[in-house]
Amino acid sequence: MPDDPLLADKGSLSYWLICLACHGDKGQGLTEEFRREIFGEDMNCWQSKCHASNHPQEGFDLPRVVPAIVGPGTLSRFLTAEDLNQYILSTMPWWNPGSLSSNEAWELTAYILRENGPLPQNVEFHPQTASSAPVHLPIRSRTNEQSWQWVFLISMTLVAGALIAGSVVKSGATAAQPVKGATRPSFMHHLHPPSIPLPQARWRYTLGAGGLAIYLSLVLGVTGILLMFFYIPTPEHAGPSIQTITFLVPFGSLIRGIHYWAAQALVIVALIHLLRVIFTGSFVTPRRFNFFIGLGLLVLTLFLDFTGYVLRWDEGIRWALTVGTNLLQTIPLIGTQVYGFVIGGDKPGLAALTRFYAWHIFGLTLVMVVLIAWHIFRVRRDGGISAPSPEQRGDTRRISRFELVQREGLAAVLATLALILVGALIPAPLAVPIQDMTLAPPEDVRAPWFFLWIQQLLRYGDAFWMGIAVPCIILIVLIALPYLFPKIPDSQKGRWFPRAGRVAQLIAGGITIGWLILTIMELLE
Repeated sequence: MPDDPLLADKGSLSYWLICLACHGDKGQGLTEEFRREIFGEDMNCWQSKCHASNHPQEGFDLPRVVPAIVGPGTLSRFLTAEDLNQYILSTMPWWNPGSLSSNEAWELTAYILRENGPLPQNVEFHPQTASSAPVHLPIRSRTNEQSWQWVFLISMTLVAGALIAGSVVKSGATAAQPVKGATRPSFMHHLHPPSIPLPQARWRYTLGAGGLAIYLSLVLGVTGILLMFFYIPTPEHAGPSIQTITFLVPFGSLIRGIHYWAAQALVIVALIHLLRVIFTGSFVTPRRFNFFIGLGLLVLTLFLDFTGYVLRWDEGIRWALTVGTNLLQTIPLIGTQVYGFVIGGDKPGLAALTRFYAWHIFGLTLVMVVLIAWHIFRVRRDGGISAPSPEQRGDTRRISRFELVQREGLAAVLATLALILVGALIPAPLAVPIQDMTLAPPEDVRAPWFFLWIQQLLRYGDAFWMGIAVPCIILIVLIALPYLFPKIPDSQKGRWFPRAGRVAQLIAGGITIGWLILTIMELLE
């Protein structure tokens, strides 16, 4: 042992004392060559009573097949050093599982990583970094990245504080028209009406959901482009390329984390925006058509999130890919054709991954960009935010487009701050790559959280009715709302829960509560 042994050096001692007899002196496993060299005439000692299945109390049944743990293709079930350590701690040694101390398990983890190459020689392994230390890629230091992340977080916090302070100073302004000598409206300002009623511009009315949804879409576009430089859309390379992004590319884990959490946030924000529109009676004429565009954007958001989820091509997406696509085959008359169109064959493989990639990057994204632009245009075309006519307003104050853009900038800065913080502290999910699609998915694999309610519904009845018909019926009901309840009196506009839209509010609220209950039930299964 060196005078100042590293964790891996100590692990080498534990390996020789505890693990070598089964895993080989070089981690090659219990091969015949190793048994012959080490044990000689006792190489098949399980033939004796001491090491057979009928061993006495002092003996034990010696395993006959032990896989290699060093070399190409080994340790395929593990993604990070944390996974490897937990397996060693809970299952080793095989004759007395769980008897290793925490220190011994970490020492063995470091030793195995060094023998396989991810941990360089003469470099110390730090257990606190195990969750970000890959088993199949070189382990590198992230100290500089973490420092820059904190610098950026502090900078964004200061910017947010300055914007909040400026907003507070202007909060009492009645506002409306730019004064002489003021800055001319920019392109961003021209996307907004010259002024809007102050009561309907407050956060508690709009919740900032519409603007935040657009900003999150921009974040997804930018981070998605960055990820495309390293992602390889083939079954053999998709999973490993995601690992490369996460563990090797500078700031790759942060960018992927921001992309993932922005996608999840967009689903939530889009749902909140839809409910806000319904609960404020803003879904009827003249905003009915824009309501339909918003519904289309929500559906596209779910499909984009699902296709991006599948692109990971790891064991965590097996249920969604296998069960989700198999649902298509239950559609009467055309199910087989639809399944073939989506998958590109009789089972998921290269064609399926290529099609999901194409839809995620081009097909769905291009349609979404067009609909977002159309949605924004229709807001202006339909008269801006829903509000009572001027003669029926108790508060006639208005805010200018300049202050509105400032508020949106504040929301964007706060959202960026939250995304960076969450992306840095909570890594995006990642599992080991899929090795064989013909194998059944693990029992504990779930659908993505926004489809958990469908997974729960599938427990109650026919796959077509529970998995396809029910979601389509819910969408049809939402589309029908502006026709079933076509009129909101002018005096009730611009506020929450107008009486004329009470039934529509109950329908939307009931659907939301049902979705939440089914999702929670599935999480508790």
